[in-house]
Amino acid sequence: MKTFTLNKVKNKAVPVKHFNEKQELLLKHGALFPSWACSLAEGFSLLLYGFGSKRPVLSAFMTYLMEADSEAAVVEVLGYSPHFTMKELLVQVSQASGLFTEEEGMNVSGSKKSISTLAKRIIGQLRKSDRVIMLFVNNIEGQNLRNDDCQGLIAKLAELPNVYLVATADNAFVTPLLWNQKVSSQLNFHYYHVPTYCSYEDELMYQDDIAFQENDGRRLQAASVVLSSLTQTARTVFRQLAEYQLSDHPGGLPFSALFTVCREQLILSNEITLRSHLEEFIDHDLVCLNDASHENLSLYKIPLRTGDIERLRELCI
Repeated sequence: MKTFTLNKVKNKAVPVKHFNEKQELLLKHGALFPSWACSLAEGFSLLLYGFGSKRPVLSAFMTYLMEADSEAAVVEVLGYSPHFTMKELLVQVSQASGLFTEEEGMNVSGSKKSISTLAKRIIGQLRKSDRVIMLFVNNIEGQNLRNDDCQGLIAKLAELPNVYLVATADNAFVTPLLWNQKVSSQLNFHYYHVPTYCSYEDELMYQDDIAFQENDGRRLQAASVVLSSLTQTARTVFRQLAEYQLSDHPGGLPFSALFTVCREQLILSNEITLRSHLEEFIDHDLVCLNDASHENLSLYKIPLRTGDIERLRELCI
């Protein structure tokens, strides 16, 4: 039986209430590990739900399964992290299963088309492989996992006979609303009530980032509305700026370089038109001006996260 500890919580300045009772509850969950492993062997995925952080239980169960099958590939997803992306999930799966090297994974574009192509490629190769993959998803209802594409990808992976999915959720009554009938069938969850009453220490680590991301989400929505109302030429100019910024130039692009690119691409032919578009972008907070530290230049930059810039770029096609 796996031995649990609450030392990580116990060492905090604030004392842990009901420490012995929580420890006993965790040990009771550990006694069910053989039953959970049997459910996985029968083709079910597992969804652990209940009050309190379930990461201690998930980590212990992960160790239990790894000891039973040391050759299995293990992938852990931190669904509560606002920085986790669908690309990262695919790269982790491909690396753990030996399909890609780390360098190949880093070279994958973050565009929706590239991600979709990569997902089809990985799932196709996994169908032909007999390598066992254990996929552990902390908070499957996490903010960056709630979209249909990400839930659909997890479901397609879970449907593979050599992939074993174990996920956690805080609310088993709300979380299933993320899935349609097909996705729910592919996930094939066996539900286990696993309350721990442990502190959400790890999950709250990203609380400030999540608040910042929600603010960025509103800015992205506003930017999408503005772009849809602009002319095709203006959207094409914005796309050129976005592509340059995404190609390892986060600081932005000077006016002269942007004008050269637009002229070579036959987007526009005079500086006055370009300045007019850029002023319109600035007025609507789509673009801001940054001063280059090493040169006497003003750089035009899209003040959004990389993922949001990629989404806006797709709108400009």
